[in-house]
This record gives sequence, C-alpha cells and structure tokens, in this order.
Amino acid sequence: MDRTPTTPLRTRLAPAAERAGHQPAGQNLVHAADHNLRVTLEALRRNGPMSRLELASLTGLTVPGITNIVRRLVADGLVREDPEEGARANRFGLVAEGAVALGIDVAEEIARLVVIDLAGHVVLRDERPVAEGDSAETARVIVELASAALERLAERTTARVMGVGLTALDCAEAVRTALAPLPVIVEADTIAAALGERQFGAAAASDSFVYVLLGRSARAGMIIGGSVFNGVDQKAGRVGAMRTGEDGRVLDEAASTAALRGLEGEGPDHPAVARWIEDASDHLMDSIIAISAFIAPRVIFIGGRLPPAWIDALVRRLGARRQERMIEPTQPYWLPELARGSLDEMAVLTGIAAMPFLEFLLPDPRRPFRP
Repeated sequence: MDRTPTTPLRTRLAPAAERAGHQPAGQNLVHAADHNLRVTLEALRRNGPMSRLELASLTGLTVPGITNIVRRLVADGLVREDPEEGARANRFGLVAEGAVALGIDVAEEIARLVVIDLAGHVVLRDERPVAEGDSAETARVIVELASAALERLAERTTARVMGVGLTALDCAEAVRTALAPLPVIVEADTIAAALGERQFGAAAASDSFVYVLLGRSARAGMIIGGSVFNGVDQKAGRVGAMRTGEDGRVLDEAASTAALRGLEGEGPDHPAVARWIEDASDHLMDSIIAISAFIAPRVIFIGGRLPPAWIDALVRRLGARRQERMIEPTQPYWLPELARGSLDEMAVLTGIAAMPFLEFLLPDPRRPFRP
C-alpha cells in the first residue's frame, strides 16, 4: 500500500520537535508565524465559529494577521468561512473533518486503534489480539491494524491523514520504519491520557491537573499551567513506587488491577472488585496528598483502561477518604477535587491519536512556544 502522506498543507507547519529550544532570529520569525497559526486553529477548535475581530481579541494577534492566517487555513480546508445574513462580519469555523489522525495503544494483549478528527470525533475503531512479550509480532499486528485503517479511510474520506500516535513500546522503531513515510509519534500512555483530557475532555487549555492512570501499575501524567511536566529524563509521575497506607506497601502493588483481569464484565460490587476499590483508595489517598502538597493541581483525574463503573466507585470512595483526611488535625485541610477522567477507558487512545495534531497543527503542550 502507498503510505505517502496526503496532499501537503499549503501552510507548512514545523514539526514540534523542530520548534523546541531557541533558534536563530530568522528561524524564530518562521516559528512565531507557525505558533500564531496553531493558536488560531486551536481557538476555533475550542470556541466555535468566530469573526476576525473576535479571533484577534482572543489570540492577541492583529486583525490583518488573523486575516492572513484564516486565508491560509481556508485554502488548506481546515477552516470554512460562514457568511451570516445580516451580520457585519463573516465568521470562520473549524472544518473538523479536514484532517484525521490514527492512535494505537497496546495493553493487556490487545492492540486498539482509533481514528479521530480535529474535534476528537471518532471516525473508526478497530482492535486485534497480540502476544505479550513478542515485539516482532506486536509490530506486525500494529502495522496491519494501521494499514487496514488507512485503506478504509481512503475509501470513505478525503481528509488529510496527519500521522499515527503510538504509546511507547519496544517495537516503536520497527513500526515507524514499516509505516514510513507516514509520521509515527511515540509518547507515554500517562502523557497521552493527560493530553486527551486537556484536548478533548474536561480540562481547560491552561489548566493544572494530574491524571492518575491505573492498571497493572499506578502512574501519573501531569499538566501544569497547560504544559506537560515530565521531570528529568521523563521520570515524573512514577507514583507507583511510593510506599503508602499504614502497612507501607508500594502503591503499584496495592492499586494494581492485575488480579482483576477477566472480571471487566462484573460490577463494582463483585467481591474481588470491591476489595480492590477499598484497598486502592486507602493507599492512593497518600499519593494524592503528596502530589497535592507539591504541585497543588486544581483537580486530580482518576482513570485507566478499566470499566467506568469501577472508576466511579473508586472516586466515590476516594471522595469519602478525602473528607475524612481533611477534618483530621494532622492532615491537610485542603485537597483538590477528585474526578473520574471524562474520556473513561478511551483516554489513552484518544490522547495518543491527538499526537499528530499536536506535532503538526495545534499548540503542543509538550513543547511550549519560546520566542
């Protein structure tokens, strides 16, 4: 199959990796123009149709600058001009279906794929089993999954395919080579979950929050002031290594869902699931207190590749423990809101699918713009 990227954008946006760090003055001007276009597209994505004057007010750009930007975006099929009868100025709206991206996540011996448009709407989904521990086989399944999706997209849409987002795997380079020249952007599942919440969920663009991702281990993705915080060598968020609870158990052990495999069809009142909720909430609260004390997020989202009813029950139990801790004289009197991730078990998959958009079209919270 021909994987040559679809018709290139007239508006050539620099990949996010090229924009990281300081550049010579001439390049900085180019990257500033790139940034302004991304900001304008994001403003339309988040706020709906707007006039040039409204866009200029929201983005801080000049009206002539906005005029040039929207002209380019209209030419690229990413924005449409909507004349309104009786209105003094035309409005411009996002063409969400103008670009799509693939996201692939592998967990619990299943490779899952989703294709989304710029608004986060699901265009198609697919999944296939994979053999755990076999990198070559996993790569083969991922490439077949992506290739099948690209064939289906070619039959039903003329949208530009911006690339493939892939959760970090040992076989990532093999997948990147096999799918070339289609871009493959690799990112950790915790960052993907947090960015999914920021881009298409309940979090605002400039929000500060933590996304605790539960599964075989407990890890967290952090967004501070709208930007990803990864720490040195991307080691931030490894909350599973903390010793928690009165018994001092490692959180990875106390909150692991490994023993619940095969029970996904059961409700939160199933004995094994109920025990997990009680044990995990007790130990997880210690981690929540530590996170809150250091970075004071507005909200901590709880999620994972788990049934939403389990997460709901866990969040309710955590809420009760939060109240208990806040009234104790030796405990913090303030803790942030705790909430279930709004994208449920799709958080990682949706977030990883957004990576090509962040790489090529939208402001990338992983690499804040520096003039």
